[in-house]
Amino acid sequence: MRTIMVLLLLLLGIVPAHGAADCEPPDCPVVVDAIDGPVHESADSYTAALQLRDGPVQQNVEVTYRFVDGTAKQGEDYQAVSRGTVVIKAGQSQAGVPYKVLRVTGEQKTFTLEITSVKPGQVGKRVAVFTIGGES
Repeated sequence: MRTIMVLLLLLLGIVPAHGAADCEPPDCPVVVDAIDGPVHESADSYTAALQLRDGPVQQNVEVTYRFVDGTAKQGEDYQAVSRGTVVIKAGQSQAGVPYKVLRVTGEQKTFTLEITSVKPGQVGKRVAVFTIGGES
């Protein structure tokens, strides 16, 4: 119904087309983005970031994720808990998901972290890409 109202207002010229916000904080939905990682040039422990798009909120946000092999393989090139849930605590703007790079070769390899659900809220940027080695 709201979409119909906005379209009607646009047609009548009452609302400018370039940026009328659908909501104002705190009424906007909570959106979580998966943040791409750097190119890893050494075997070590790292943390993938899951971040609230509009900064801290007043409630805990539960984010479910999974790691997905690309050319980098779980157990060979990197190690992580394959699936899990982290909580972005009230007042915080992000949570971390640990993983470890096991080996770095001259060949560039990638794997991803995918957000599968956000409660309460919605998924923004669903997939973060992580690159191991190779030419940067």
